[in-house]
Amino acid sequence: MKYLVEFLLELVLEGSIEVSKSPKIRKPIRRLFLIIIALFFLFTIGIILFTGILVIKENQILGFLLLLLGFLILTLSIIKFKEMWKKK
Repeated sequence: MKYLVEFLLELVLEGSIEVSKSPKIRKPIRRLFLIIIALFFLFTIGIILFTGILVIKENQILGFLLLLLGFLILTLSIIKFKEMWKKK
């Protein structure tokens, strides 16, 4: 099961990244794939932030570290996607 999920995520994400960079594909399709990638990363960042909020009640240091990590990844992702969007 682990390998199946890993294979599917690798197929979808790497395929989406390659299609979004290809100049042979039309812009609306490339932007659709960029949006799919962005939604995946937003979901992952949301899980990290949600876990940080839940853990903060039990262990404040770990909760703050998870929140800090989530906001750091969110900030870096926004910067990266702005760069990718401007290139298109």
